[in-house]
Amino acid sequence: MKNRLTVTAVAVTCACSAFAQNGLAADHTTLAATVVTATRQVQRIDDVIASVEVIDRGAIERSGQSTLTDLLKTFPGLRVVANGGPGSNASIFFRGAESRHTLLLIDGMRVNSVLSGQPTLEAIPLALIERIEILRGPASVLYGSDALGGVIQVFTRRGESGLHPEVFVGYGSDDTWSANASLFGGQEGLRYSLSAGQDQTRGFNAKRDPAHWFSPAFPPWAPVDGTSYDPDRDGFRNRYLSASLSADMSDRTELGVNLFHTDGRNEYDTFRLVSEPRFNSRLDKQVSTLGAYMRNELSANWTSTIRLGQSQDRLHNLSSATEANRLRSRQNQFVWQHDVALPVGSLMAAYEYVKSEASGDTAYVVDRRRVHAWLLGWSAQLGDHDLQLNVRHDRNSQFGNKTTGMIGYGYRLSPEWSVRGSVATAFNAPTFNQLYWPDTGFGGGNPDLKPEHALSREIGLRWDDGATRVELAYYNNRVRDLVAGWPPENVNRARIQGAELTFETTVAGFAVRAGVDWLDAKDDATGNRLPRRARESAFVQVDRSVGAWNWGADWHGEGKRYENPANTVTLHGYGVVNAYAHYRVAPDWRLEFRVNNVFDRKYEVSRGYATAGVNGFVGIRFTPR
Repeated sequence: MKNRLTVTAVAVTCACSAFAQNGLAADHTTLAATVVTATRQVQRIDDVIASVEVIDRGAIERSGQSTLTDLLKTFPGLRVVANGGPGSNASIFFRGAESRHTLLLIDGMRVNSVLSGQPTLEAIPLALIERIEILRGPASVLYGSDALGGVIQVFTRRGESGLHPEVFVGYGSDDTWSANASLFGGQEGLRYSLSAGQDQTRGFNAKRDPAHWFSPAFPPWAPVDGTSYDPDRDGFRNRYLSASLSADMSDRTELGVNLFHTDGRNEYDTFRLVSEPRFNSRLDKQVSTLGAYMRNELSANWTSTIRLGQSQDRLHNLSSATEANRLRSRQNQFVWQHDVALPVGSLMAAYEYVKSEASGDTAYVVDRRRVHAWLLGWSAQLGDHDLQLNVRHDRNSQFGNKTTGMIGYGYRLSPEWSVRGSVATAFNAPTFNQLYWPDTGFGGGNPDLKPEHALSREIGLRWDDGATRVELAYYNNRVRDLVAGWPPENVNRARIQGAELTFETTVAGFAVRAGVDWLDAKDDATGNRLPRRARESAFVQVDRSVGAWNWGADWHGEGKRYENPANTVTLHGYGVVNAYAHYRVAPDWRLEFRVNNVFDRKYEVSRGYATAGVNGFVGIRFTPR
């Protein structure tokens, strides 16, 4: 595949063809033209200076995607890599940053593992999601550590007036099936929701011996003599539940609680002696959040929101019949935020407290940390000018004090044209694994690690006439004291810069959305490209509704990447086509069809792991109106 030419040509061809809900306050109102994550306040998306993306429930269903990781691949700035089959650990490289530099929020709660720093994206089912907001670029000034690369905030389903049940059942290739049911309702200031379900698949053989590799194009390698991998299917099962309850106690006070829980099992293959009996290695993973909030309108111009809760991430790794390990991370969280409408603009002032704890079979020398943070922000729309100023001070029990800041400016050149720019600082604290993992013969953690620091600059240009939208963004992010290697050390500086071009329009009844990314992510010390980051990636998505039918297709691809820091192991470029069709057989019933990897493309996203070939799925959805 001629990666660069193919990717660029697809994006240019499409271009020439000329496409919130307040989570911090847990507001029940759907705000289709607003976003919260970019400033921690409700803001019209057209007034946002940062680079943001909003994916609502309708877009999720129309996309035809089956998992959150598959959905995120079709948005600019996001490179998703899975180490195995369905449900396996997934890494996300947000604008070339490390996976642990992406902060994941669920209904305003931090859920990144404090052990690895990674967000457990593969454990979050699309069935529970009402809305996703994506904030590209460093956001430590709003969310502290873990947001050096960007933020993904997931909002779960919420209740609304009336009674609205929903049921879905589906079956597909590799003995894949999915079943979920939801109930949404409300009356007289009371709103509730309850969703539950299970996804399961036998999967495919995600780790293969060299003799069974699917393409001679990949560099040959072989395990140590007398060892092998188990040539079985690597399945996945995920049970999930979410619930919410909110009530208007008066015209000025709202109380609410929400729950999110997933319980998954991912099977994988381990390196074993041929003489050893086969064992179905598996990783059990649970992600859960429990939160409560109270929102008070203290006056016509002043709203106070208090949120408290806890998130947990549990892992139980059974690598063999004699080896098992349990790990758990927990984060207790408290936020008190004030939003004040000023004569000019609006003010955001907040206090945030997070207590992180690590536990399990692994003995950490230090197993907890506390963070106290104070935030201040001001944003305003002054005629054709948009302004944003933010500052945050973190007091970390392990690393002391860190202050970050951001300044942003936007200007409307005309009703269609607008330009924006921003400068921000960010940081990322080392994880518990990097600091305190015990030495098992291969080196352990390094308690002397310092936080990573970043300086980011971004400029963007947008054209939007209501029917067609084109946006170009350039970013430059310099990261120093980058933690790398094992045992880990602050040895590297990274230079990450790139450009994103996105395009949305309607052509002959087809909704077209396309984009292309150019990324230059390098280690300053060696000049090598950072692992698993292609120089270019692209996506194209078309969708059309005709009568009872809604159908579409998408293509996404990446260029050549390197698997290792030395850039000696190459991952070749690829492009994958998916297609879907929905047919409404009756007002309350809809059939849904999906085919992934239509042309049965053989490719790798992670060295030594197979990917799914052509596969299909059919389901039926019941949504009484």
